[in-house]
Amino acid sequence: MNLAPGLLDLRPGRAGVVAALMLLGGCAAPVAGPPPLLRAAAGQTRAGQEAYLTGRASESLPPLAEAVRLHLAAGDLPGAARALLNLALAQRAAGDTQAAAASAARLRDLTPAALQQAAEGAGKEGPDPGLSIATVWLDALLADDRGDFPAAAGLLGSVTDKLPAASPWTGRLETLRAALALGEDRPAEALIHARAGQTACAAARDQAEEARAWRLAGTAQMRLGQWPGARADFLASLRIEETLGAGARMAGDLRQLALIAGQLGDDAGARLYAQRAVAIDSARSRGP
Repeated sequence: MNLAPGLLDLRPGRAGVVAALMLLGGCAAPVAGPPPLLRAAAGQTRAGQEAYLTGRASESLPPLAEAVRLHLAAGDLPGAARALLNLALAQRAAGDTQAAAASAARLRDLTPAALQQAAEGAGKEGPDPGLSIATVWLDALLADDRGDFPAAAGLLGSVTDKLPAASPWTGRLETLRAALALGEDRPAEALIHARAGQTACAAARDQAEEARAWRLAGTAQMRLGQWPGARADFLASLRIEETLGAGARMAGDLRQLALIAGQLGDDAGARLYAQRAVAIDSARSRGP
């Protein structure tokens, strides 16, 4: 599951929908592919993802909200559910926690019907449980943001047994467990979960979450006073974020690396890391 940072990939699959257009008493050749509303939804999602990836979370909200509307208008409830998840994550990134919570509530309400529709169109093995897991993961993420760590842990525990083998969600759940452990000042436990998250996210090619797992591991090592290990973890995160072009997160990693370099007595390195962070922040403040 190769996802854009923090966002789920919403490209609609080729569902084999066949359309026949009557023209002047004749019939055009059947065209396989998603119907027009779903093609439009995919376009809105791409626009939202582009804005999100370039650090313009607020600008990503209108196209992502339109993608939700278009999926619903097309009767594609599973697609609408995934679009709602994307919208909530973008609202969270834009700092609108109230809107993110409202989108999460809409997602909870929609998920049962979306799962029913997915089951009707699934093969003998049944629908992918990823949608229900994603809904719980989002609720747990927002609970973590609120500092309600027991609620977040309970939510994660409720889906652990539902994970299929080699689930692409394993990494995200482990990474969130690492964040919860840090929130409750359990850095040694956080480091264990972060390492598990790194491995699972790398296997799923979930680069943004893998970078987050490295970052959480680095934070845990800082709290444990393990400065060389913390430096290696933040460097690993930085390398991934460079490939994603995630300037804001790169700047954050660089600031942590400056602090770590100072702890290690590398004053020249600390200055260089800090200068790189300032250069990124300055460019971002001026806009594209």
